[in-house]
Amino acid sequence: MKQGMTRPDGTKKSNRGYLGQVKRDDGGVMTEFSIGVEMGGQEVLIPSLVPTLSKEQIETLRTLPEGQPIPREIIVKAVDHARPLLQQGKSPFYQDKKKNKPLIKAAPESAKKKPKSLIQ
Repeated sequence: MKQGMTRPDGTKKSNRGYLGQVKRDDGGVMTEFSIGVEMGGQEVLIPSLVPTLSKEQIETLRTLPEGQPIPREIIVKAVDHARPLLQQGKSPFYQDKKKNKPLIKAAPESAKKKPKSLIQ
């Protein structure tokens, strides 16, 4: 069930997801476990690994054999998590935080020394 770091729609996956990396028994790692669901008359891709899942539901997804259907109660929680985000025009997927890079680089150590006074 290795999928790589892009979704079927070409967008980049998070390396973290809402729940962190979930290690599968087969050695693979899941961060979102994307599923297609019908919302508003069209199919939408959403994560099924969402913060509202119980530990037991996470374990179900973690050990789910490839090709087996995802239990309905997990799909319902995934849809309930995604719906308000989509209604706000946001992605239902976890968004990695961009690191704030300083606009000005730190001065090198040599520049931090006090200059000798020219006037003695």
